[in-house]
Amino acid sequence: MKKIYTCIDIASDTIRILVSEYYHNEFRTLAVSSVRTKGIKNGVITDEQVLLQRLKLALDDITSRINIPIKKAIITIPAKDAEYSLVHGNVPIVNDEKMVTQKDVLRVQNAVINDVIPNMELVNITPIDFTIYENGSEIETIKDPRNKICDRLGIRAMMVCVPKSIVVSYAKVIEAAIEVVDLILSPIADYQQISDDEMRKNVSAVINIGKDTTTISMFNKGIITNSSVLKIGSKIIDDDISYIYYTTKKIARKTKENFGIAHPRYANKTETYETRDVNGKLVSINQYELSKVINKRLVEILNVAKNELKVLTNKQIRYIMVIGGITDMPGVKFVLEDVFGDNARTYTINTLGIRKARFITVLGAIKHFVNKISLRKKEYSMFSNDDVDNLVHSKTRIGRSDSIFGRFFSYFFDN
Repeated sequence: MKKIYTCIDIASDTIRILVSEYYHNEFRTLAVSSVRTKGIKNGVITDEQVLLQRLKLALDDITSRINIPIKKAIITIPAKDAEYSLVHGNVPIVNDEKMVTQKDVLRVQNAVINDVIPNMELVNITPIDFTIYENGSEIETIKDPRNKICDRLGIRAMMVCVPKSIVVSYAKVIEAAIEVVDLILSPIADYQQISDDEMRKNVSAVINIGKDTTTISMFNKGIITNSSVLKIGSKIIDDDISYIYYTTKKIARKTKENFGIAHPRYANKTETYETRDVNGKLVSINQYELSKVINKRLVEILNVAKNELKVLTNKQIRYIMVIGGITDMPGVKFVLEDVFGDNARTYTINTLGIRKARFITVLGAIKHFVNKISLRKKEYSMFSNDDVDNLVHSKTRIGRSDSIFGRFFSYFFDN
């Protein structure tokens, strides 16, 4: 059976929606939409009604592309003020055979979520390893305890919580339009998409350069351990272009995206781009001079991120991945070499139907969701068979609970 999933990523720059089909272990893009965001700044929603209007515009756009109304979606949550806790728990094995089943694995994960502190919302819990106990003694620590014989199962896991006010504000806006099925922390979604086997064996960092903010997240052997959201982003490049060439911010952004080169060494000294200033006067922008403006600010952003990496970890970082819409610009990899040396690189998205770096998060979120339900031996699609065959939306709804995360967590863990 074909499975179809939808993800919504609301950033300070754009609202991105992806509808992806998962069939025969491959993802295929059915539709994608990108609409400029309003009502949000630095990852904080400032005007819910304005943001809701923009979200509905994006949903109408995606619906027109596939001719099916979008009613359910995964949503990404920014890592602003996220807290990371190493938690432990254990549960008895109660079946007659004393064999660890998938249900026991889920029960022991469920046992540690009671440690969430007030005013925080659980958005992710990742098992690190499991411990097998027999007669009160520790027998072994393993990654997959299923089918092991024991009388008690322990877990060590990384729990990620975000302030409830942030989660509720995002969920409130989105649920005014559609049903939220699951929450995924944005850095985890990024890592899901860009990581490879080597990254998952080592300490690595992900730097996501957004419009208003830059998010730095640390991973150790595939487990997120820390993150930081810096109030600096690609907007400062637009501001400089606007100031130097006396243009509007909109024209500055367009100039950067259509004509910008990240490193002067690779810019053309004779090529120019013509646009208008705020008074309507014709302005000729030299590519080489423009690249020096872009390069200066991009180096500044990366140096701030580099300094923050030292704050987040004292371990040697093997891989640094730099992503975000700005990384689609020619010459970025040479800027990374100047700042980080040889262990930093960008990511090229190669999924059919998506070629822009700004869609890394939404695709990674869907892949993370699919992996999560696959590990739980569950099947789920946000569109029914009738939707797929007849383009008629299903009215099936997932049960609700007071905890936003619990709506999905409990549904798949307890059934």
